Amino acid sequence: MKKEDKLGRIDIKATINKNEIINIEMQLKNQHDMEKRSEFYGAKLITDQLESGKKYIELKPVILINILNYNLLEVPEYCTKTVTVAEKHREYEVVKDITYYFIELPKFRKSKPRLANMLEVWLALIDGEGGLIEMGKDKYEIIEEVEKELKEILADEELKELLNYRQSAELDRNSALYNAEQNGIKKGKIER
Repeated sequence: MKKEDKLGRIDIKATINKNEIINIEMQLKNQHDMEKRSEFYGAKLITDQLESGKKYIELKPVILINILNYNLLEVPEYCTKTVTVAEKHREYEVVKDITYYFIELPKFRKSKPRLANMLEVWLALIDGEGGLIEMGKDKYEIIEEVEKELKEILADEELKELLNYRQSAELDRNSALYNAEQNGIKKGKIER
């Protein structure tokens, strides 16, 4: 990751079982374009697969997982899977090769997770919820391994520098937006 890379988002792309392409995006702040960005990423992951001489049948399914630190959808569930269905036959899924998941951390926190499944365990780990992580370690051995690996990654000096840069850039951006807003307010008062 470079300093010029995106601020406030983390993207991970992986291929699992040589059959599905997964894109995981974590977004801290609502930029008010999540749905469109997801559609763009999904389309790009599909079109990037086909080179000259390939056939459509060779396309691998794409799964986009959006982990959001804000609420996006007006539904009660914290994890929503979207599919494309026929208008008059909702039980019939039409386009099956792009699947979107929207995971909203504020709703997850409110759900009082019991770590009944691995999704809840991973979200507790991502969210940094200490008590839940400890409970997860008791249920699933892999959580202790992941936590250890995460501590090693976070101890990396280059990563610390990058995180500090990101925090500074975000503060600079927030200050610039505030100052622009204040200048706009002043200009509006003067012009009246």
